[in-house]
Amino acid sequence: MANNLQRGAIAFLSIFSVSLSALALDNYKEFRRDRWDFEASVNYFYSEANYPSSGGGSQNLPSGNSYSLLDSSFGTRYTPKRNWSVFGWGTVSNAESKDSVATRANSSLSEAAVGFDFLMYSDAFQLIPEIIAVMPFEEVDPASDTVLNSEGVFEVRSRLIAQKDFGTLRGYGWLGFNFRGGGRSFLMPWGVGVQFKMNRLRLGGELFGYQSVSDDTTDVNAALRTSYISGVNAGSMKFYGVKPNLMDSQVYATWLMTPKWTLQVNGGTTLTGSNAAAGFHVGGFLRYSFDMSEGYSEPEYVAPVASPVPNYRSNMYEESELSSQQKVRRFQEQLDDGVDQNLFKPRPTKPKKRKRVNQDQLQQELDNTEFQIELKSNKKQRGR
Repeated sequence: MANNLQRGAIAFLSIFSVSLSALALDNYKEFRRDRWDFEASVNYFYSEANYPSSGGGSQNLPSGNSYSLLDSSFGTRYTPKRNWSVFGWGTVSNAESKDSVATRANSSLSEAAVGFDFLMYSDAFQLIPEIIAVMPFEEVDPASDTVLNSEGVFEVRSRLIAQKDFGTLRGYGWLGFNFRGGGRSFLMPWGVGVQFKMNRLRLGGELFGYQSVSDDTTDVNAALRTSYISGVNAGSMKFYGVKPNLMDSQVYATWLMTPKWTLQVNGGTTLTGSNAAAGFHVGGFLRYSFDMSEGYSEPEYVAPVASPVPNYRSNMYEESELSSQQKVRRFQEQLDDGVDQNLFKPRPTKPKKRKRVNQDQLQQELDNTEFQIELKSNKKQRGR
């Protein structure tokens, strides 16, 4: 029944991925062989201000305007080995802008992404490169009246993550490079974070953001882009800003409900930036983790318990599959029965000393023998 439930959960999540399809990427990476994660997440962003091009503090949008964005995402990650994984996600975005003239809304499948990461170094700390390709489903049309719910350009996001597990405390950080098409400026994402482990609970906090490292080369100049943003996005620079820069923050709590189910809630607020939207965000995800090795893993080896009774049988009788000749060749008596085997070893015997024979004495004995023989011979002749 448990297997049927697991299969049912996988089937449900697979169907759900067709309709939702974005993976809440863990900034602290873990690799568990043959693990398959399925994740549904939501993130809500609300803004009533922008950071101007000069930077510094935020400025409210005119006339009480506001912009909100709700991203509903589904993603999956598979780890075939202990040092690399592949993943992907899709996002449905719902954007709404309100100004004194109208309220505009746009709901669509905004983007899909695929990527991979691998454990490049693991000793004093860990280094993990990550590469992601993001494909948009909607492009920005300055002539339209549709509120923006994504950047609408192809992106290649790359970063290098450094992390260290100190036991109850984990530290991590990353630095990367984002290529953006459509003449947009390239970005350098960065971030630092800390995480506390408490049994089944993980508490963490992060500072992160991005910095423009190139100029925009799009044919649409800054004035036209600002006019378009004011018209459809209620003036919010959440997307389509010229050389944007941003510093953001986040705190989160992750609950490991069971070995298979994980729940997270998070929230944060922007801190500073330029040509970017200022606001707050809240979100979370529900993750189901399936261990692909459960169906074919070998039973755990249990060492035999030593018996207090000595085993007096020979090892040759413990392998019945061997032939008789092989058993005789491999015969070996059991000698570890607790009895001192030295008692049964034969005692060495001293060799007897051979007596040295005197040559003169030997000659005397030969002469006596010869004399006796002559006497016996003379007696026999006299008797005749």
